[in-house]
Amino acid sequence: MSGSNKRGIKCPYCGFIGKPRDYTYMYEAVLYVADQEVLKEERERPVLLICPRCNRGFFLESPYQKLLERLYNRAD
Repeated sequence: MSGSNKRGIKCPYCGFIGKPRDYTYMYEAVLYVADQEVLKEERERPVLLICPRCNRGFFLESPYQKLLERLYNRAD
């Protein structure tokens, strides 16, 4: 995961630093169909950023963070 800073967003693979508008954003969605009915997916998915220089994708936040938070809260 890479973070953003005052200068912009830094690609963890090639080191490119750019403004948010320089990157391509990809949202993943999964549809579950049962008995001809679309079911809601329980998992939330973070946005994947695609670097304009190396064309590799990366997350700004962990895709597992919210799941881990829910698991830790259940243990309490």
